[in-house]
Amino acid sequence: MEHKNMTTLTRRGFAKSAAAVAGTAILTRPLRAVSQGNKTLRIGWVGAGERGTVDVEICLQNDANTELVAVADVFQDRIDGALKRLKDRVGDRVKVTPDTTFLGFDGYKKILEMPEVDIVFLTTPPNFRPVMLRETIEAGKHCFAEKPGAVDPVGIRLLLETAELAKKKNLSIVPGMQQRFMGQYHEVIKRVQDGAIGDIRHLGSYWVGTMMDWHYQPRESCKSDLEWQIRAWPHFTWLSGDCCVEQLVHNLDISNWVAGTLPEQVRGLGGRIVRKEPEWGGNVYDHFAFDYDYPGNLKSLGTNAQIGNISSKVCNTVSGSKGFAYMWRNTGFIKSELGDYSYDGSTDGEGPMFRAMCDGIRKGEPVNMCQTLAEATMCAILGRISTYTGRALSWKWGMQSKLDLTPRRALAFEGEFPYDPAPLVGQVNPI
Repeated sequence: MEHKNMTTLTRRGFAKSAAAVAGTAILTRPLRAVSQGNKTLRIGWVGAGERGTVDVEICLQNDANTELVAVADVFQDRIDGALKRLKDRVGDRVKVTPDTTFLGFDGYKKILEMPEVDIVFLTTPPNFRPVMLRETIEAGKHCFAEKPGAVDPVGIRLLLETAELAKKKNLSIVPGMQQRFMGQYHEVIKRVQDGAIGDIRHLGSYWVGTMMDWHYQPRESCKSDLEWQIRAWPHFTWLSGDCCVEQLVHNLDISNWVAGTLPEQVRGLGGRIVRKEPEWGGNVYDHFAFDYDYPGNLKSLGTNAQIGNISSKVCNTVSGSKGFAYMWRNTGFIKSELGDYSYDGSTDGEGPMFRAMCDGIRKGEPVNMCQTLAEATMCAILGRISTYTGRALSWKWGMQSKLDLTPRRALAFEGEFPYDPAPLVGQVNPI
């Protein structure tokens, strides 16, 4: 899939023309504080980790007629801990029984076979997302899928095919991209696209922080190689896509939204300077910088780091000929010769995200954002591949790449499960 060539339009013009695609129509729906639709929506949940537990809890809290009826994971302790937390917080809305608790890599298939399940929550490590999402839609279920959507171009192409299948089957695919539902992003981006800072000159996407030990645990704490890799999934590229794909995808999505199109090319740099063996296992980098070329000579910078004791910067910026815009999850403002603006409304995005999903299902107007998820994820993947290979890479090349990070060996907790060392910049061949 190639994006439209919009170089004949002004940046402000093509950004404004894409407002509907960016999701503005979603936020204009009347969303109640807690959805009260009559139909009870039953959730089957795959991947009972930390983030998934938060997602299920927020959904149940924001829609009074939802229930969790099934769960699947490869670790029993994760299932037990997640269900205890949810029962403590949302009580009898948790309807999971031993018969609807599934352990193992094929547990999700058992959930897809349950006729009573309306929505499947996919919150596993990202490598599993494209196949599980495709099978979910084929089974006729609506889906909430955490970001990112994939870890390689093969997965991206499957996501785009699934997006079209969901349209044909009138099914929802809502990704964990809560910024798309936050008022400050909608209000600031609308004003920027309407010319509040003049012509758009430069975009900035930043997720620079100290989370270098996020989900990390030493190898000796686990019984097998594969158990260790799955429990410490952000630290293995085949599972997470590297930190830029897992984290920076949020911010790259906002740059796409502001630009109203997709980048034509990226140049990446990065490395692994702090996560060193033997203290740190895994093979992900700890910092990246991406230089994107959008149509119309629009430039965009994306930076990502997970390094301790550094100054954090997590936000999106837009520089224009007349001013500057800033957006993050707790604020949004514009400083401009044409007039300043500061957002003062609700900054909640997760509640509106789940209410929009459930309301849309009940009304027969499903929210399908799978293409948005795929495109944002591909921006990060292309940046990572550019960094590893040392090459400037085009969007067209990326969409034709045959790179597939899924291991060829069967997934099993018995025996060895080796992984490749972290690549050196410029010493990886593009595939």
